[in-house]
Amino acid sequence: MKRRALIKYISLATGGTIAAPLLASLLSGCQAESLTTTDDYAPQFFSNKEFAVIRNLVDIILPKTDSPSGSEVGVHRTIDKMLFKTYKTEDQLNYKNGFYALMRFLSKTADEAELDIEAVIRLKDQQKKALLSELNIATDKELKTVKEALQHLKQQSIAYYLSTKEIATNYLNYLPVPGQYEPCIALKDTGGKAWAL
Repeated sequence: MKRRALIKYISLATGGTIAAPLLASLLSGCQAESLTTTDDYAPQFFSNKEFAVIRNLVDIILPKTDSPSGSEVGVHRTIDKMLFKTYKTEDQLNYKNGFYALMRFLSKTADEAELDIEAVIRLKDQQKKALLSELNIATDKELKTVKEALQHLKQQSIAYYLSTKEIATNYLNYLPVPGQYEPCIALKDTGGKAWAL
């Protein structure tokens, strides 16, 4: 399946379940080595180590193919900025608790009081992918918070990815000042590309 088709289907499947904070923020505005790559952005919501993990997870969700990876267009930075600037304090706390639950799952740490971000950083991308795939198909009710945290991260990653200037202008149809609304047109009439958000 091509990346564009996959993004389209994931967007359609998850579009109706976007969390309220994500919707409000939208309306307002690899390798293990990638975790140690310097980034000139200073995170505002996450710690530096947490931000490195977010960057890596964004690239696992949206790897580089015929289009740029999530981190190459700054999705990880947008997530951090939106969480810091637009989420209410209660929503920030809920997001952070979900993120920590996801980190405990990835590091296989059962103790709620203990969180080992270093263990997550040491994991190879293939190990993370296997754990995330395992989480996607898990039916254990105890993993509800972890699954929701992963779902929110995926939704944010895809939404912010599709709304970046790079993707909107170079990989999707983009019309900054639209003309007449045409509700039903064939994809071939748009040059074979879906419309940018």
